[in-house]
Amino acid sequence: MPTCLGLEGGATIVKLCGFGDNLGCPRSVALGTFDGVHRGHQRLLSRAVDRIPVDGCSTVLTLDYPPDQYFQQQPRLICDFETRRALIQRQGISEVVWLKFDEEIASLRAEVFIRDILVDMLHASHVICGFNYRFGHKAEGTPELLRVMGRIHNYRVDVVPPMYIDGRVVSSTRIRQALDDGDVRLAHRLLGRPQSYRGIVAHGQQRGRKLGFPTANLSIQHELVLPRQGVYLTYSHLADGQSYPSLTAIGDNPTFGASAQTVETYLMDFDGNLYGQEMELSFLDRLRDIYRFSSVEELKHQMRMDQDMAQERLAEFRLHSGRLVLE
Repeated sequence: MPTCLGLEGGATIVKLCGFGDNLGCPRSVALGTFDGVHRGHQRLLSRAVDRIPVDGCSTVLTLDYPPDQYFQQQPRLICDFETRRALIQRQGISEVVWLKFDEEIASLRAEVFIRDILVDMLHASHVICGFNYRFGHKAEGTPELLRVMGRIHNYRVDVVPPMYIDGRVVSSTRIRQALDDGDVRLAHRLLGRPQSYRGIVAHGQQRGRKLGFPTANLSIQHELVLPRQGVYLTYSHLADGQSYPSLTAIGDNPTFGASAQTVETYLMDFDGNLYGQEMELSFLDRLRDIYRFSSVEELKHQMRMDQDMAQERLAEFRLHSGRLVLE
């Protein structure tokens, strides 16, 4: 279980979770939400690793939930919190500590955040943030305020400039839009890896099995942004370490008159029972829209064509043990 530290100031109670064994050490502290841990985030995290003080560690200070999505009550996460934490630490960060975002944290003044959390709790010797980072009550905290307070509290500040791809800033918002558009190739370029989802294989209607294409019905956390409805070339990674090329349909099965959206995956060259198992699904390319077919035979013919197309598209990707190493 992560270590949590509490701090009470006035009417505000702050609980900071996620400490390892480095409670008293000086830190380089990277600030941000880091939803998706995209290529711009990765550059910022690399800077934090470069700024580790002597006898210190690198730390990410984040929130469990993006503030804008908290206030709008419209969750649209690129990855869940545990995946986000794992991706951050994969960049060489020593520890991830976080605040549970709520109304009290939202009302915390920026100066209090700096003094009580960054300085007193985290012992920050170097603070790293993005060019557009905002924090504190009504987003009053800015990189410039961090610099001003750094001169008072004896820490240094690095503000990381934006990263551009195709002339536009890499951002979590842009990745969400790419997924909304079904452009999983663009999402991959912005993330530096394919967009992936973990879930448990649940029982479905077994229509695919009757058609000769048995599918795994993946139960995915509802707060995550899914790619636009359509049929995709994917790779399925199983809990036993095996990976298989796959076809994934995101949609509501209009041919069968269904209305609930599902994520159904046909694993090519696989024969077995996946019910109840965890599976990770990586999206490589979009193949087509979801259509309503006039007959089951027409649907089966299209699925055979989809499989042929998927095999052709796989040649465009370099894979090692089912993991994409180069597009």
